[in-house]
Amino acid sequence: MAGRRIPPLIKKIGLALLVAALCFGPVLSLSGCGSGTVATIGQGKAQGKATSNGTVAFKGIPYATPPVGELRYKPPQPPKPWGNTFEAKDFGKVAPQPEDTSEGSSRSQQSEDCLTLNVWTPKVDKSNRPVMVFIHGGGWTGGASSDPLYDGAALSKRGDVTVVTLNYRLGALGFLYLGETGGPEYAQSGNLGLLDQAAALKWVGANISAFGGDPGNITIFGESAGSMSVCALMGMPAAKGLFRRAIAESGALNTLRSTDYAYSVTQRFMAHAGVTDVAGLKSLSVEQIVKAETAQMKEEFQAGTMFGPVIDGSVLPEPPLHVIAAGSAAGVDFMNGTNLDEVRAWTQAIPGLDSLSIKTVLPFFPMLERALGPSVDSIEASYKSRRPDATEGDITMAVGTDVLFRVPAIRVAEAQSAKQSNTWMYLFTWPSPVNKHLGSCHGIELPFVFGNLKDPGMVKYIGSDPPQKLADIMQDTWIAFARTGNPNNKSVPSWKAYDDQTRATMILNVKPSQKNDPYSEDRQVWDGIPFDSVNPSLQ
Repeated sequence: MAGRRIPPLIKKIGLALLVAALCFGPVLSLSGCGSGTVATIGQGKAQGKATSNGTVAFKGIPYATPPVGELRYKPPQPPKPWGNTFEAKDFGKVAPQPEDTSEGSSRSQQSEDCLTLNVWTPKVDKSNRPVMVFIHGGGWTGGASSDPLYDGAALSKRGDVTVVTLNYRLGALGFLYLGETGGPEYAQSGNLGLLDQAAALKWVGANISAFGGDPGNITIFGESAGSMSVCALMGMPAAKGLFRRAIAESGALNTLRSTDYAYSVTQRFMAHAGVTDVAGLKSLSVEQIVKAETAQMKEEFQAGTMFGPVIDGSVLPEPPLHVIAAGSAAGVDFMNGTNLDEVRAWTQAIPGLDSLSIKTVLPFFPMLERALGPSVDSIEASYKSRRPDATEGDITMAVGTDVLFRVPAIRVAEAQSAKQSNTWMYLFTWPSPVNKHLGSCHGIELPFVFGNLKDPGMVKYIGSDPPQKLADIMQDTWIAFARTGNPNNKSVPSWKAYDDQTRATMILNVKPSQKNDPYSEDRQVWDGIPFDSVNPSLQ
């Protein structure tokens, strides 16, 4: 909340004038006295709506000028003010994407004009609450902040925190590298989605006090591609100073793209789209762009690695892991972790995946193949020696999880803990009670973090009666970290910060426990591999 200086003569004015002075103060202030659902921000007044649990939600607020027309493939521009009160009662449009990958992302709800965010607050006042800004996942090609799973009301209420979720440009509109095709003017086009996230954080810093949030205590958190985004933002010059804390859930810095790889994706995309230059791309309708992206993703098995951040020498001058190791985020408190059985989530899309041997799946995952190299037999034998009852598929799932998620996350924790003592590591181990093939798979922690255990899209993962106690543990932990930079709270036993000696890790389950260096022998198999997007790389 911006400061408000009350002159000495205020005692001599009438009560009506006092009320007026409070209602029509500085730009970043409370507004709508009596209603409790109006905030005045830099763009004007925003009208929110009370939720069923007593919080107030503001939805669909633009944080940037719509990236359309000449602004397509350009960095986000500041938002324009509006004249009348903005009705912030409905989610904004979803970023265009090939498939309906989240609730609320049907074609009719998609638009290139998608740079909006949502705010949940216990009360529109000047309480200076911690702010938690969530970045959704979806492989940088799907997802939306309007997914009911990310509704921030329960988290906001339980923690007395201000929660923000946001949309950002995806796929061929957010991560299509045009530096080789369009020259310096488009040097940043491969990272527009990250620049959108940074623009949203700038908006939060400038406006969140109007919603009762503390601009000096902003925590970013994300899952999957959102977690990878969190880590990238920690090493991105344009995001420096925009947040105080960061939580990375199941995503690190091992799948960023080189310019060569990104340019090869661009060439293939333009062939699908039937154009040869940036002017041709700008002439396409959004529907044509999505159609071309869909065709390319169907044609290429590695569709999940087509689009995403690029180490472009501009937005990301060098691999973010290297920058973090050099101290780029030394002032950022950091909590990082993965789930025990991450890659088992893909058994939903590929039935029988967890019955295949490592050698069978290697040809389909080049990065996995490069990580294992000629040592695949010895690596498989090493994992098997600690799992005598495991099947070939079980070993594949364990190795895949470590290569793609757990060990890359450890590398980020190693780099950050050397510069910031407030670095914490967790391992989420609660298994799905619905499907034994899932275990503690990718994304299964999300309904517990947000407290949205009745989300219909998650029933097939967590069942109809998941443990409320686990939701309490997860929320209390995330909230404690957002409030102080230290996740210790009454719901977990004593938790020590992470370093590369003890490697203290909180095992998050219904009965949480701390363990030093869990699965140590598995981790040591990968010693010497940085997982920095250079070694191994996608290309």
